Amino acid sequence: MKTFLKKNYIYILICISLISSLRSFFLPPVDDQETYIEIANNIINKGEYSLNGQPSTITPIIPFLVSLFYIKAAPLIGFALVKLTNLVLMIVGLKFSYRFFKKINVPSNISLIIILLTATNNNFVVWSALIYPEAILFCFTWVFLYYIIDEIKSPIHLFYFFVPFLILLITRYSYAVLGAIVAYVFIKKLYDFYLQKEFMTIGKVILISVLLMIPMFIWFKYVLNIESEISVHQSYFNRFKDHDILYNIKAGIGLIQHENVNRINGIPAFISLFLPITGVRNWTVSIILLLIFIIGYITKWKSREYRVLFFYIFLVMAGFVLAGTGFSRYWLPLLPGYLLGFYLVFKKFISNDNYFVRLSLVLSIIYIINELRIDFLILSKL
Repeated sequence: MKTFLKKNYIYILICISLISSLRSFFLPPVDDQETYIEIANNIINKGEYSLNGQPSTITPIIPFLVSLFYIKAAPLIGFALVKLTNLVLMIVGLKFSYRFFKKINVPSNISLIIILLTATNNNFVVWSALIYPEAILFCFTWVFLYYIIDEIKSPIHLFYFFVPFLILLITRYSYAVLGAIVAYVFIKKLYDFYLQKEFMTIGKVILISVLLMIPMFIWFKYVLNIESEISVHQSYFNRFKDHDILYNIKAGIGLIQHENVNRINGIPAFISLFLPITGVRNWTVSIILLLIFIIGYITKWKSREYRVLFFYIFLVMAGFVLAGTGFSRYWLPLLPGYLLGFYLVFKKFISNDNYFVRLSLVLSIIYIINELRIDFLILSKL
């Protein structure tokens, strides 16, 4: 009975946090949201993927989503539907992250408390229902991870992690680094089928993979043509055209401020993923947190599933470094993975999980109180 009540309390706290996310419905679109909306309007009204009169190579997933819910007579309703879809995707992502933790034998109460810490995190509340790609990335990160650790028993299993990978790729180009994990799993499984002399299965796997890649080939052929032949007004790839790779790496680590942003990002910004303070940067605390996260996974290095999760996080962060970026919202999809690493270190010093649960509950309540304060400030200005 006590366990049941504790779970109910956690669900109530998660619901309160999700309700706080709804405040974005009262906020007008700004910054990148305006960019996505303009591209969507051009898709609907002009039949072209353009921005400010020029062809665009901005990742298409959000403009296509906005186009899907476009309502000419009532655009605000269309925007609200996009935000609601993003919030639903966040909830699906929470579900799959919980299922992933259960699959790798993380205790049920710890899995649930990590979900609570994620759902009440300031970045989760802020970005879960805006017209931004974070919700899609969060959702399909954990769908991908959930299925990538499964045994591939037939060609149809490729859909379960290959399609999420493609969605991640057209949502943010830097996720292309995950191709290393996909290629490893793909080649390993082809070799297993070869040893089993299942040559017909090998042919089916290759055929399905090629068919799935066709939309990506078409999109990246379009991107290559536009980027090489036309001056694009706003492009993700300008950071590679305008600067050498060393400049981007320095900016991605946080040694310098990239000229395209208004503050230093990278490692010193890692602390901002956990503190509800806009723009906070701190090298020392961020490095300590990163080391704790790494040490946590080292303690579980013999487990294939933990290695997959660690390499996923490492590759995504490395992709951000190469791209010269690293906002706290970019790391939001990885947040449950970081929290798991913190728990593993905590477990080494204090074996009783109840202490971690209680500490996390207190932290979550503090997060929620702060979000309720922000809700009041925003709604009072309407």
